[in-house]
Amino acid sequence: LTPGALVCAAAAALLVAVDGPAHRLAGRAVDVARSRGELSLLPRALELRAVAEYWLGRHEAAAETAREGVRAARDTGQHACAQVHLGILAVLAAVRADRAGALARIAEIGDGAAPGSRPDAYARWALGVLDLIDGRYADAVARLSTLARTGTGRGQVLVQVMATPYLVEAAAHDGRRPAAALAVFDHWASSTASPSRRALAARCRALLAPRGGPEAEREFHAALRLHPADTDRFERARTELLFGRELRRRRRPRDARAHLHRARETFTVLGATVWADRAGEELRAAGESVGPAPNGPEQLLTGQQLHIARLVAQGATNREIATRMSLSTRTVDHHLRNVFHRLGVRSRTELARLLA
Repeated sequence: LTPGALVCAAAAALLVAVDGPAHRLAGRAVDVARSRGELSLLPRALELRAVAEYWLGRHEAAAETAREGVRAARDTGQHACAQVHLGILAVLAAVRADRAGALARIAEIGDGAAPGSRPDAYARWALGVLDLIDGRYADAVARLSTLARTGTGRGQVLVQVMATPYLVEAAAHDGRRPAAALAVFDHWASSTASPSRRALAARCRALLAPRGGPEAEREFHAALRLHPADTDRFERARTELLFGRELRRRRRPRDARAHLHRARETFTVLGATVWADRAGEELRAAGESVGPAPNGPEQLLTGQQLHIARLVAQGATNREIATRMSLSTRTVDHHLRNVFHRLGVRSRTELARLLA
């Protein structure tokens, strides 16, 4: 296939929410474009790969892809495409509550982004997330509800759909109901085979359900059942946090604590320290004494587990680790399975990336 055909196939895969195939197709488009010297297609292929990585919950990989996209776009004189990648970087920083990083990327976009363009929409999405995190809910709703006009198809409809979970969360705080945006997201999610999209749709419905009624709890439980454990860890932790907060407000602190503990632990492992702190604040409000958040894997693993994990990250095989630590390979296998489970990773590559 040509790079152009692969790009079209990756875009189509994202539209129907098959993120793994979309990621592979976009990655193949990048490789083929490079091998054939068709470098003008690189920025678009990298954009699609970054979006697939966003949906797969691989935020760090998405940021690295977007940085590569900025370089490729600038090298080929595609300044608008460079702005698109800067916008993606701004969103990724904002989602992880990195205010300085998000604002720096938006400043790089500058005033050159045309109103209604993808860079402009990404920048407004990032600012809306920062508003939400800072408790400026009306400002967040104002920004996030105008990325596209869903009834007319004008604006950046795909960006609007991606930002809808944050719009709904802000609206729930502000006492509003963004019916049109939620209807589009809900219809899209229900028409796909994507558990992660359906989980987000259920979370949105939970947030907008009548306060204190059974519907919210039912939808939160549905969201937690749907979130894929291997690719959706950040969003699952966000759902745990929001559900825990809802239960605390209903004066069910014991039920809330289990969700909040899981959210805090996952955010800690992922390095999302601001979100880990938010979960800690909710735990304290639920009546639990909470110390500082643990510093990632160093605090979540035993000394021997951490030593094995670091050797794996350096590329050592289980047999080499066993020899070096005077253990049996079976013992190393056992410890490594526990490390994978404790840190929520599925491969040696993921473990190396996390420890890096």
